[in-house]
Amino acid sequence: MMIRLKKPSISPDARPSRSRRIRGGLWRLGAYGATGLMIGVLSLILMTVIKGAQPAWHWTVFTTPTEGLTGGLANAITGTLWLGGLTLVLVSAIGIAVATYAFVYGSPFMRNALLFLSDLLSGIPSIVFGYVGYLAFVVALGWGFSALAAALTLTMLALPYGIRSTLQALEKVPPEYWESALALGFPRYRVIWSILWPASRAGIANGAILALSVAMGETAPLLYTADWSETVPSWHLTHHPVAYLTYVVWTFIQQPYPTANALAYMAGLLLMMMVGTLSFITRLKSLR
Repeated sequence: MMIRLKKPSISPDARPSRSRRIRGGLWRLGAYGATGLMIGVLSLILMTVIKGAQPAWHWTVFTTPTEGLTGGLANAITGTLWLGGLTLVLVSAIGIAVATYAFVYGSPFMRNALLFLSDLLSGIPSIVFGYVGYLAFVVALGWGFSALAAALTLTMLALPYGIRSTLQALEKVPPEYWESALALGFPRYRVIWSILWPASRAGIANGAILALSVAMGETAPLLYTADWSETVPSWHLTHHPVAYLTYVVWTFIQQPYPTANALAYMAGLLLMMMVGTLSFITRLKSLR
């Protein structure tokens, strides 16, 4: 004999009220509207930049340096990668060292103070970092406009993001992993090197990439520390100005010449591609 199961009935009291359904629908409508607006604005920016960069879309842009308001962007592309590489190395080294020391040897008060200072530094305008970098590295140390002065200034600006991300990554490591190693008599440096850092390497890498993406979009600090050069970087750390893409965007877009405007749009498109790639890598790593 087949037994028919009766569907459970929903009492009128358990059903959402009319006002609640209306509020839920309004919230969904607002969320969809905000998402659509964000996608629309992003699409408008992309279409505007791509359309403006079309006159400059040729291979000579990547192989020839800038000549006045014409030429290519080889010097700016190389300089941006040079500054980005230096900044990534400095932010990673300093951020990992500071966050690891605070996590392993510091008290909870020290860690909270470090996070507070990181938030405080991240709220300072970038032009202030540029002026401080100019006084400290260009003038006081006598390095002149150079890659090292610019990279250290960008490091000061991006370091709060690297420290916070590294500290949060270390805090996500289960305490049993490294506490048991300490209980077995392993020295702290061995625990850090063999357990803490490998277990949190994804979060540490995400923090470094995030800090780099923030630094690559800056202009004001570089105006004070890197200046500008129409030659491809010679890989000298001091006393040699460096070209960078954000300078092209900031300067060339204000010129009344179509060729200069096209180079500005092309530089902006390249920056968006670089930062977008870094953001995609960060997102991909966070999903693993």
